[in-house]
Amino acid sequence: MQTLILTNSKLDIVGYKKRPRKTILTYQVKLSEWPKTLSWKYGKIYGDSALRWQVYKKDEYNWSQWQWLRSGKPSGVIDINHPEPLSTAQRFYQFIGIGFDHVVPLGWDHILFIVGMALSSLLWRKLLLLVTTFTLAHTLTLGLAMYGVVEVSARIVEPLIAFSIAYVAIENLMTHQSIIRKSVIVFLFGLIHGLGFATMLKEFEMAPESFVTTLIGFNVGVELAQIVIVLGVVIVLLSLKKLKLNYRKLAVIPTSILIALIGFWWGVERLIS
Repeated sequence: MQTLILTNSKLDIVGYKKRPRKTILTYQVKLSEWPKTLSWKYGKIYGDSALRWQVYKKDEYNWSQWQWLRSGKPSGVIDINHPEPLSTAQRFYQFIGIGFDHVVPLGWDHILFIVGMALSSLLWRKLLLLVTTFTLAHTLTLGLAMYGVVEVSARIVEPLIAFSIAYVAIENLMTHQSIIRKSVIVFLFGLIHGLGFATMLKEFEMAPESFVTTLIGFNVGVELAQIVIVLGVVIVLLSLKKLKLNYRKLAVIPTSILIALIGFWWGVERLIS
């Protein structure tokens, strides 16, 4: 076993923390012969990392597929002579995890939006309509953005996402809400959130042949996270209702006010920064 020596590093500035930062690390080592394999381990204290590697040999650059390293776990064995792509199934399941993590626990803006939306009603048909509408909307813009059909700067998208959180929460303070109007609003905001998902996903610089698998896997992960959030909110509200407590006064109104304040603060903060 030989140890690599770090000779240079290049790290992007800390920006929007839900997007991977590109980091270039340069290592050197004296070798008696060309190695066949190596592995990479990233300390748990530094958080999760998205890893891929490039082999330069005889004027050819060959990129591997991404590996998502979590909780300090090492990468798989890397064949540095022949970077092999992940199978379709491996890539699909990997991006389910990435999609889920992007919302829970990393995506507080998306979490608060879903919570605000779920607080609007205990009627399952209404909730199903809102969740489905939001899903269709963000899936549409996510796909269009990933294929380059739509492109909007994160400087515009991120503040809009924050203000959408505040708006949905404020709507919960109204006693009478039209389901049609609410669905239209959720659809429009879903389009914006889809652009936010795409901004993060583009950082993975995927090969064209892996787009469809990646998009589907990522979207499945996002939907699973949304279901978990909605179920959590519904369980809390139903528990309060079963105890014959005024769940709207005790939970819906104060939580919505808090979410609105946070969303508004984030929007202003993102506009300034």
